Amino acid sequence: MMPTVALRRFRYAIKCHPIGGGMMLLFALLSGPASGLGCVRGDEASAPTYERDIKPILAKRCTVCHSSSKQDDLEISGGLALDSIEGVLAGTKRRKVVVPRSANESALLRRLTDPDLDRRMPLEDKPLSAAQQALFRRWIDAGAPRGRALTVASKNSSIEPATKARRRRMALLDIVIPTDVKLAPKTWNAIKGGVLAVSAPIGPLPAVTALALRGDNRLLAVGTYGQVVLWDLGEGRPTAALAGIPGPVHAVAFSRDGRRLAVGAGLPARSGLVRVYSVPDGTEIHEFAGHGDVVFALTFRPDGGQLASASFDQTVRFWDLGQGRPAGIFRGHSDFVYTLAYTPDGKSIFSAGKDRTIKRINSHTQKEERTYSSHDDDVLAVAIQPDGKRFVSAGIEPQLRWWTFDGDRPMARRGGHSGPVQQLAFSSDGRRLLSVGGDGSVRLWNGQTGEPIRSLPGAGDWQYAAAISDDGRLATAGGWDGLVRIWDADSGRLRATLAQPPYRNASQNAESSPAAIEWLATTPNGYLAGSPDLIRQVSWRAGGVALPAEAAQRTCVSAESVARSLRGDPVSSVSFPPVQIRN
Repeated sequence: MMPTVALRRFRYAIKCHPIGGGMMLLFALLSGPASGLGCVRGDEASAPTYERDIKPILAKRCTVCHSSSKQDDLEISGGLALDSIEGVLAGTKRRKVVVPRSANESALLRRLTDPDLDRRMPLEDKPLSAAQQALFRRWIDAGAPRGRALTVASKNSSIEPATKARRRRMALLDIVIPTDVKLAPKTWNAIKGGVLAVSAPIGPLPAVTALALRGDNRLLAVGTYGQVVLWDLGEGRPTAALAGIPGPVHAVAFSRDGRRLAVGAGLPARSGLVRVYSVPDGTEIHEFAGHGDVVFALTFRPDGGQLASASFDQTVRFWDLGQGRPAGIFRGHSDFVYTLAYTPDGKSIFSAGKDRTIKRINSHTQKEERTYSSHDDDVLAVAIQPDGKRFVSAGIEPQLRWWTFDGDRPMARRGGHSGPVQQLAFSSDGRRLLSVGGDGSVRLWNGQTGEPIRSLPGAGDWQYAAAISDDGRLATAGGWDGLVRIWDADSGRLRATLAQPPYRNASQNAESSPAAIEWLATTPNGYLAGSPDLIRQVSWRAGGVALPAEAAQRTCVSAESVARSLRGDPVSSVSFPPVQIRN
């Protein structure tokens, strides 16, 4: 197993998901109806099977990397494929990982239960529950039976056979997105009525680990595992996917002029990636090498001439965008660096990380100007007021600390979050500050006084990424459940929820065509838009009862209504015919 000395200290499950020794943590754990797969399923008195009991857990935790499509890429999969019973039993070229009828001799179970945190899988994340570990043991001791394969039934017979087969292989979990629409009793098949919900077989979704809004509020960059999808919020649909990115995308940033997008990613304890693309065409302009570990944060200098990147290799690196070459390194941190922020004049940059310190660095000389010490745990986020007078920090300790540039201690502390704060973002006018965190909340604050304004509704899982528009009127967040939510910050109303299954066929560094991207967008008032194949897979429910698919599609599918909602235009709720439809 590759040594991971630095990763040993990273005990808190934030956005990084290390690879090592043949198993990768799949970070797209889901909540709601789909999350039941984490429990022991089936009759406890009968032997567990791979298809019914084991495969769903592996799909949640491992098969983003350990699949047959990635088996030849040893850096990602370690040569192990866990998405089929054949792959599990075959193991790697070096050894078997499952010995049927002998759980104690099976490397897979040993790695899932190992007390050594550097060996136990999923690496650097909470282990499988005792019930799940016992389930794996029972399954192996029973001979590792396959059982009956699960399938996803098509809702529409017009779907091509190849599409149906792909859905059965690649998407077994329904992602359920509720709306604010309540159906009256006896509307359609919903005898008791109830809240209208959209269900789509697109899970498990990879976590949303990075977000950036372009200054005109039109383009939203969404980073997940291995790709960045660009959404046109005016049209309410994706325009391109930047694929072929190794590992989770932890950082995306637009230049101030909106013509470039920087992406930070990498493979833990191996290499860090910094790429710069032109916008909107997605052509790669630069790829900068140098980091020896995951790139977790990056930011453009306000004048656009320099890019800074922060990494788990404990460095902050500077890149000259005019010359396309390195411009210096800061090595003043003693542990992972999580966050970066330039001062408005571009003369200094703030960095912070696992060593619990905040550093102010001269962006020209790369020399340390000042260290701020107050946190007793990891500092995950720093944001600077656009007027350049104060900055805010937060982290595993959920308080927001407000500082002056010359202060030795925080001038104010604000409580609100009950878990780690992952990201902070000021609107360009300085009126609002957006924060997201491990408690699943998304919060707006007064950017001048620090007073709380409101919590934004809808999110429930761990939120990793946040972005707020220049004028402070649009707020976005994404996280563990793989969904992006977009709110009207003035009213706190949710405008839309976006979902983007992984783009699976993009070549290295390729920009996929919009027609090839699978996507869904829903609104709280019941409207839906999406790629044609996925729309044909969508179902609607109310009060636990499935609604007639064709009638629901005619009523609810409206790309124009979704686009209007995203733009903030008034849109009335879906209207249902008064006649009850019976099957």
